[in-house]
Amino acid sequence: MQAITSLHSQPGAFLTPGRDYAWVTKNCPNNGGFLRATRALARPRENLGALRLHDLKRWVAVGAFASPYWNRVRHGAELPAIPPQTHYLLWERTDGRYGILLPLVAGDYVFTVSGARHGVRLRADGGKAAPLKAGAAIAYTATGDDVCRLVSDAMRAVAHRLKSFNLRADKVTPAFVDYLGWCTWNACYHDVSTEKILAGVASLRKGGVTPGFVLLDDGWQDVRDDQLHGFSVNRQRFPDGFGAAVVNLRQLGVRYFGVWHALQGYWLGVADDDGVGSIFDLYRDQGVIRPWLDGGKKRETIHLIHPRQARRFFDHYHGMLKAQGVDLLKVDVQSVLATLAGRHFGRASAMRRYQRALQASAARHFHGNLIHCMANTPDVAYNYVTASVWRNTDDFIPDLTAGHQQEHIHTNAINNLFTATFALPDWDMFQSHHQYAEYHAAARALSGGTVYISDQTGRENFTVIRKIAADDGRVYRCDRPALPCADSIFTDCRVEPALLKIHNRAGAIGLLGFFHCSAKNRQLTAAYNPADIPGLTGSDFIAYHHTLDRLQPLKPGKGGTVTLPFMGFEIVTLSPVLAGWLAPIGRAGRYVGATSLGSVTVSADRATVTVRESGQYLIWSARRPVRVTFNDEPIPYRYHLQQKLLKIPAPAAGKLEIQIS
Repeated sequence: MQAITSLHSQPGAFLTPGRDYAWVTKNCPNNGGFLRATRALARPRENLGALRLHDLKRWVAVGAFASPYWNRVRHGAELPAIPPQTHYLLWERTDGRYGILLPLVAGDYVFTVSGARHGVRLRADGGKAAPLKAGAAIAYTATGDDVCRLVSDAMRAVAHRLKSFNLRADKVTPAFVDYLGWCTWNACYHDVSTEKILAGVASLRKGGVTPGFVLLDDGWQDVRDDQLHGFSVNRQRFPDGFGAAVVNLRQLGVRYFGVWHALQGYWLGVADDDGVGSIFDLYRDQGVIRPWLDGGKKRETIHLIHPRQARRFFDHYHGMLKAQGVDLLKVDVQSVLATLAGRHFGRASAMRRYQRALQASAARHFHGNLIHCMANTPDVAYNYVTASVWRNTDDFIPDLTAGHQQEHIHTNAINNLFTATFALPDWDMFQSHHQYAEYHAAARALSGGTVYISDQTGRENFTVIRKIAADDGRVYRCDRPALPCADSIFTDCRVEPALLKIHNRAGAIGLLGFFHCSAKNRQLTAAYNPADIPGLTGSDFIAYHHTLDRLQPLKPGKGGTVTLPFMGFEIVTLSPVLAGWLAPIGRAGRYVGATSLGSVTVSADRATVTVRESGQYLIWSARRPVRVTFNDEPIPYRYHLQQKLLKIPAPAAGKLEIQIS
């Protein structure tokens, strides 16, 4: 096949396509373009020719490297080391610019990237696919100066071209994510019941916090031999169904009651002899469905609903759940469908049917209250039409080492670069009584996504919980999903002496998170300045270090440093000084207290700050106030002259006014 290098001669060219590829470059940002196949594809699996990347310095790859369900992160500098099954590839060039390569889904084929001797190559997996005609767009690539903008622009171009999924900005975020949740998994595992659910919520309420949603994980279904037998609940554990549990939860103030199920019903699908299997068309396959069993070598038989009946299956199942009072779903075990369907149908078309059926049913029955889990593959992502909440990485596993906890945070942060463009990333539950509870809690608070705990009843740490949620369970989230700072994207902080640094916003206030993710048990230091947060405006800033409870003024162009021990964390609030004398920090006692602030207006001698909840608020004021009011009534306050820190106890949500002359 003749090599095609049509854009290599253009100014700023950064990638040379070899055989099997040609460029399509209409209306693409960042000198970008789609790569199209120059030949038809017909086999279940095909390797395409090499793509040469020019002026490579180092790369970061995200893909299914250890499990079919979850994305992991790899870093490197040599092209052959880019692992197979890479879903997203970023690289830094020697001239300081960045490149991106996004393999796509085309027809029945799912494309991924792997390293090659002189570049990278695409692999096409289609299963029993319909042939893909020559000319189909199979990847997108571009280059730019701002790596986060490069990713978001690339995903926007892909969404516009494929028209099979929607970006997060174009979707409605479900309301349940604005509340703290409690999940039964790490609390009870499979041993669940109405009594244990109610006891868990009662224990949280006894400590002064009501969860906004409860998620009943695995263990409630009518299963036999790890297959779904009936649509009803497990009558031994829930003899009266969910009715009593839901009524009691509503009376306790819980707003949403959710349940877990697998995409195919249960881990090994549906029973084929009677029950559910008797009213649907099934197909049978074998594969490694639970890679954590027998070292990833255990092959199991599974019976699955035919894709053409996925819509009817979900309508039946979800209709029953809705009638029982369920209004939230977590759907697990999704990505393996691609492997199990591929020998019978086209891989991508089977997943497409399942995803459209699942998301339509969730919208119809549960107002879109849906968490996608074990689903980190392109054929799910590129069919993410109405769904919003996306489990972003492998489970929080409390019994694993500190290294696992570090990798969990690091992987979530890097994955967010991509997943935040089309979803609200969910960093998974954690336990407030865990050894590294605050490490996880601070990351969840800064993540901008769903926050839920899986505490064992009676072991809750309310000091940690209250740093995240209000008494009524409300979580005041950051403006958007957190993103890694530019100097943390290509640096592998798990092996290099560097802290992970991520950023977010709360209105005009910037938030920086620092996490010690290195295996080396020693102190590490990182520098920061307001420029680390794209779009943050201001001249002078006040930096507030959460764990140190310390204020630090920053002059124009200046920054600060953070030093952390092994498994340490810090959150720094960067508030611009307004009118030369005031910088609101936020509610004290929260990891991201700036999210409890509403509007802020400042004149030469007066400021008005609206607050979203009760609590003590921290405000830097260059001068001692002469008067402070709450909702127009005088209120006591404290002013610390040395730090110029004003502390005001707000009795409720409302309006603070500060006058300095």
